[in-house]
Parts: sequence; structure tokens; C-alpha cells
Amino acid sequence: MLKMLRPSLFALALAAAPAALAAQEAPAAPQQQPPAQAEMQQIQARLQQIQQRVLQEPAFQAAQDSVGNEMTATMERLDPTYKAQVARAEALKAEVTAAQTAKDNAKLNQLAAEATQLQQGFAAARQRAVQDPAMAARIKSFQERIVARMAEVDPQTQTLLARLQELRGAAAPAQQPQQ
Repeated sequence: MLKMLRPSLFALALAAAPAALAAQEAPAAPQQQPPAQAEMQQIQARLQQIQQRVLQEPAFQAAQDSVGNEMTATMERLDPTYKAQVARAEALKAEVTAAQTAKDNAKLNQLAAEATQLQQGFAAARQRAVQDPAMAARIKSFQERIVARMAEVDPQTQTLLARLQELRGAAAPAQQPQQ
């Protein structure tokens, strides 16, 4: 259960990385998509493929597990109720199964609301954990190792990252509200 509750290190590792690969937005209609947006998505997809290859390597799987364990420990340290919330989330599974078997929609609705609250609590705990200075440094180090290995796996990585930053920089003024 703890592994399921851990933030996706894939997303965490990239949230602050120059590529920010996890931040993909699906267009409403692909044929109406601006060319820059389409190019950004193509670059993100390519970088994700490279990164997935890197994260499949045993050394990076072990490092990802280690960072995940540290993330869990940080969440537990910062939120004394975290372990109890994890235990409650685990217990909810059995209660949901029982309510489904009994066809008790009122109970299912109650459990769904509780699950939503737990998810929000986990998200808040993750956010606090990634802002913790020691955890932030560990994530940054992990990100740097990933990007360095990505560049070894595919020499186009740095060019792709630079182009993605360029496209994002050009898109940023267009996304700011007019004053």
C-alpha cells in the first residue's frame, strides 16, 4: 500500500526538471492545436520514452525505491497522522468490497467521500515532503542523475530539453492574463 501512496517519482523527478515531462496537456482537438503545442508534446513524448528506458535500469529502479522510501519517511515525519491515514486507506478497501457486496450505495458514497479526503491528505503530505529541504535536495540529485543518464542513452536529450524550454518560454507570455 505504501508504494501506491508514494508520489510517482517519475512525476516528482520531472516536476522541477527543465523538461517538466509530467506536465502534458491534451488538446481539445488535435487538428486545431497550435504548431508549438504539437511540437512540445512530441518532444515531451520523446523525452518520456528516453526517461522510461533509464528508469528501467536496475540502478535507477533501486534509486527510485530509495527516494520513495525517503519520501514516505519524510511524510511520516512531517505528518504524525500519515501512518494512521495509510492504515485507514487500507481498511477502506475491505469496507468498499463489503458495501459493494451488500449493494449499499449510501455506504459506498460515504466511503468514496472519505477516500477523497484521504487522497487530498496524501497529496498535501506529498507537497510538504517535496518542499522539505533535505527531500528537495534528494529529488534534485535524482533528477540530475536521470537527465545525465538520459543524455548518455540518447545524445539528443540536451537538444530536446533546450528546445522544450524555448517553446515554453515563448508560450509563457501568451498564457499570462492581460492587464
